[in-house]
Amino acid sequence: MRYALALPLLLAAGPLLAQTLETPGYRIEIIDQCEEGTVGCDNVLYRGTSKKSGNTLELKGRQLMRMCADGVTPCHSLGYEFNNGDTHYFVSEDGHLSVTRGERTLVDQQGEWR
Repeated sequence: MRYALALPLLLAAGPLLAQTLETPGYRIEIIDQCEEGTVGCDNVLYRGTSKKSGNTLELKGRQLMRMCADGVTPCHSLGYEFNNGDTHYFVSEDGHLSVTRGERTLVDQQGEWR
């Protein structure tokens, strides 16, 4: 009986939406950890693996939304942003990966969602 009660809690805590972006240099998993139906999730996991070194980086971030004409209602997802110190990661809805540090671009690659 204890297990029957614990199972739904475990399922509810798991990621609800995972997407994988393949670029020439990286394999990136974007895992939306918000409840289904949440618009503009502030609990997104980035798991990026370098195809060259095999190193993996995990970051927490959020989904960026474009607002409708009323300035209040979210209309369209722009992508996802993550920060690691002064390094900024942006993964767009159209599969573009951009990594910047200040004004310097470290990575600028187009990929495909799988």
